[in-house]
Amino acid sequence: MAYILWSLCFLGFAGIHRFYLGKPFSGIIWFLTWGLFGIGQFVDLLLIPGMVEEKNSELKGRLEARNNEQLSSEISPMLIMSPTHLILKLLSEQPEATLADCVLATGEETSKVKVLLEQMQREELITVGNRESDGAIIYRMI
Repeated sequence: MAYILWSLCFLGFAGIHRFYLGKPFSGIIWFLTWGLFGIGQFVDLLLIPGMVEEKNSELKGRLEARNNEQLSSEISPMLIMSPTHLILKLLSEQPEATLADCVLATGEETSKVKVLLEQMQREELITVGNRESDGAIIYRMI
């Protein structure tokens, strides 16, 4: 599109491509001087790919920022809870949980969840025991 707008210089409208690419100040200069007396207009043939890339990067950045802003407003409180809070929430909803339940609830690696469960036990937030039916290690909230 920028090259098509550039070609309008042959109809007397030099610099229109610069407006399109977000460079209105130089676009006015090009328009009033017929692209710096034609020289700047032809130099732009080499510069247009870089100007297009620059404008696309700017637009992509704006789009990502808008998407991130929209996404952050849609994130549920569950996603921003700490792993400790997620485990406590799990244990408040069910009487006991296994290591696998805690890993699923937090989305963390098993080794990290084990360390977290040990810390929670030291802080007297949970107790550790064995399930009578199969002897599995279970965690209960105090």
